[in-house]
Amino acid sequence: MPETAHSISIAGKTIPYKIRVSTRATRLRITVSASGVTVTLPRGVPQREAENFLKQNAVWLNAQLERTARLAKPSPLPADVMLWHGEAVQIQRIEEADRKSRVKVEPSKGRLRVYMPAGSKASTRLAAEAWMRAYARAEIEQVVLEQARRMNAKPKAVSIRDQRTRWGSCSSRGNLAFNWRLVMTPPSVLEYVVVHELAHMFELNHSKDFWDIVARYFPDYKKARTWLRKNASSLRVE
Repeated sequence: MPETAHSISIAGKTIPYKIRVSTRATRLRITVSASGVTVTLPRGVPQREAENFLKQNAVWLNAQLERTARLAKPSPLPADVMLWHGEAVQIQRIEEADRKSRVKVEPSKGRLRVYMPAGSKASTRLAAEAWMRAYARAEIEQVVLEQARRMNAKPKAVSIRDQRTRWGSCSSRGNLAFNWRLVMTPPSVLEYVVVHELAHMFELNHSKDFWDIVARYFPDYKKARTWLRKNASSLRVE
């Protein structure tokens, strides 16, 4: 069904939002993304309930809006530089006359060497990104395996996604999802995010009990969270 545009004033700030009525929805849901705020209503629920729901979740909403705004800022890194395991590396394009269609990427002493066929019109940066995505799956799955064994957790499935506003998630069924950009972070930060999501298998919330579990398996979690906040814009790949 079509979306309708509205706005609400929260803490003196006007926030535009859209209402979407869904025949499949069973409860109200707020979605915050780069394109704005959307409230999904089950069919039959009055539209005024959307405003009430936003007010009830005002603190969470403002936090999500601030987070989305931070991620939307241009990366402070030059176009030919990316983060790899927490370190800034320069993307170096190397064209080879005898290379056919296959692209090869190698990390080497502060660089990501991207070998491409001579005359190729392909983007060097996108080639480096594709390589990182493929690498991310194996690396993240290995960390999940190691930490799950430590925590005696048994996730049902692990998926690697291209998320813009989340580093990871855990469903009520025990399915884990992680942002492939975590390979850009220091190994300790990746480990923290994995521990964080595995902890949700025992506490599907952010209660004191949840943070106690995180602290038990990753005592320095506050330092990792700070790194993610400070470097969020550098982790974006355009």
